[in-house]
Amino acid sequence: MPSGRKERVVISCVTFETFKITDPICYYEATKVHLIHYTSQSNERNLIYEEFYEQVCKLIKDGLPRVKIIEHQEVVFDFTTMLRTVLKILAAEDNADVYVNVSSGTSEYTAASVIASMMSPNAIPFSVGTKEWTIPNDEIRKKFYKDGVPVGLSLSTRTPRVLPHYRIDVPEEHLVAALRVLDEKNKKDEPVSGTFIIDSLKQCGIWYRKEKPAESLEEKKRYESVCYQRDFVDKWKENEWIEKDKRTKKYCITDRGKIVLDTFYVEDKHNRKI
Repeated sequence: MPSGRKERVVISCVTFETFKITDPICYYEATKVHLIHYTSQSNERNLIYEEFYEQVCKLIKDGLPRVKIIEHQEVVFDFTTMLRTVLKILAAEDNADVYVNVSSGTSEYTAASVIASMMSPNAIPFSVGTKEWTIPNDEIRKKFYKDGVPVGLSLSTRTPRVLPHYRIDVPEEHLVAALRVLDEKNKKDEPVSGTFIIDSLKQCGIWYRKEKPAESLEEKKRYESVCYQRDFVDKWKENEWIEKDKRTKKYCITDRGKIVLDTFYVEDKHNRKI
């Protein structure tokens, strides 16, 4: 009988890393793993790629014997191929929680996996930092220098390739600015009911509704309350920027909303005082 628990799926790209791939898979206790890797036309280079891939599979099985590993042999240096591959996996795993490792593999895979994750509601992108390096500091000059000059891993390069451009809409400024008002009010433990937020939005120049002739103050407040709900609250909810606190019943900022506040329009060009 199915337990009803969602599968935990991890997507990774394998080139010349092992623990950066396997440690997160074990950490998330994955039930299924999609490994994207490259097979070279060169026998010597192909052997190296295969050795890394096989070692990754071994480490995964050592940590999670029952995990299902699905192999994807693709050109990991091609951005379009990587985007198509990751999107295809995400679509196939639409009923699972899918953790996308954006730290392993090629730069083309990293860029594609980040964009694909933004397009997919079930994707959870994550990065992995290095705690300990295989090459000690005193060995770096031997490995990454040539004739005493810093060079790095690449001695020569191919012609640059322009990546396809995918438009991702930036959130509307007035929605972010208004969300910042709500956030500041919450931090100061000030009232955040519609009436108080509307007054603050007017003071900050974020309230764009024209005054509507009303028969009474109550009618005006009802009209503004409907506008606030429609113009701000509903859109915040749709973007998953706010949620109601179960205890206080007040709207508070979600983790996604905090990322938006930390990322967009941080320096207010209008010099608004909240």
